Amino acid sequence: MGVDKRNREMIKKLIAVGCTTQNNTLVNGQSMMFQLFADQLKEKNIETVIVDFGKSLDSKSSDTRVSSKFSYTKLLDNFLLIFQFLFVLISNPGIPVYITTSQSKVGFFRDYIFINLSKLFGRKVVAHQFGSNYDQFYNSQSNSIKQKMVAVLEKTEKIIVEGDFTKNHFSFLADYKQKVVSIPNGLPEKINSKNIYPKILDINQPIRLIYLSNLIETKGYWDVLKAVDLLVNRDHRNIQVIFSGKFLGGLDDTLFSTPEEARKEFFNFIKKNNLTERIQYFEGLFGEEKKKAFTNSNFFLLPSYYVNEGQPVSIVEALAYGCVPIVTNYRLIPDMVNDKNGFFVPAKSPESIAEFINKMIDNPTNYNQHSKSGIDFYLENFTAEKFIDKVLKLF
Repeated sequence: MGVDKRNREMIKKLIAVGCTTQNNTLVNGQSMMFQLFADQLKEKNIETVIVDFGKSLDSKSSDTRVSSKFSYTKLLDNFLLIFQFLFVLISNPGIPVYITTSQSKVGFFRDYIFINLSKLFGRKVVAHQFGSNYDQFYNSQSNSIKQKMVAVLEKTEKIIVEGDFTKNHFSFLADYKQKVVSIPNGLPEKINSKNIYPKILDINQPIRLIYLSNLIETKGYWDVLKAVDLLVNRDHRNIQVIFSGKFLGGLDDTLFSTPEEARKEFFNFIKKNNLTERIQYFEGLFGEEKKKAFTNSNFFLLPSYYVNEGQPVSIVEALAYGCVPIVTNYRLIPDMVNDKNGFFVPAKSPESIAEFINKMIDNPTNYNQHSKSGIDFYLENFTAEKFIDKVLKLF
């Protein structure tokens, strides 16, 4: 059910604090979902005042950053945003606040100030936490920081998480069962689902794979690359692959010391194993280019074991286009992928990735059934309309 007429009449204007994809230093799942939120509000004629913390003072910092690592640039960015937010509160009396919260210490202090300022001005606050590492973030803090986290989060009206798995991550709040609400992500891109049909695997054509996420080691892109090597050079399959995303470091990296080193070795591996004609790499795919990539791809791959993994938006995109996902049974991913619409592989297992692709190549009818189930599952659970209606009900 959508937002009822009375709710539509009540919600006229919102202050939205988050990271858009406009002039942004880094496009990721969280920024895509915030942009979706802003776009959907506009479509519903709800006036939105956006405070965008995705605009960094140093646009180059995102190219070499380490995910979740402290940054003085981030700290200064957030300091300047406080004054912008204060002006927005003063200029928009009585307007409620929607804010996407962080899993980093610098980000928490921004959230702490923004939420407290909102309550000081008597505003209703709904927080939205993406990712699924908040419990570990909380447990790693000192007692004084933990007390601040509890105090500020208790001032929110509701806290949105991506799935039931992450509700318990806020069990340090006394009323978390009532305060924390599970709302699955919606599809950020506009597509006409009437024109999307289940895919057919034609063994006389190249089998097309797509990996679309930041190239962080624990997202599993090296496992995908090694699986492609097995499929091409061992199994002699006609494979074409797209990798799309920025090379970034992670706190739990083990293979390479910097994103630059990872990028260099990635292309060295491609050249050494004669995969140059098989693989295309893009720093990012957007709009029509991304639509074309998903439309033409047979399989989507994300064998992630990334510490901050939540409910990857790219999996929603894959399902919507009928791409069969091959993923890990990790965090919130099983809320999106099941045995009917995709396949689970162990982390760090290129062999398993290659095995499932080989099985589907040899059984195209089974592949077609998985593709159809993915489209149906998307329509039932992950449309933008379902997402925005559930969020707006909280206001």
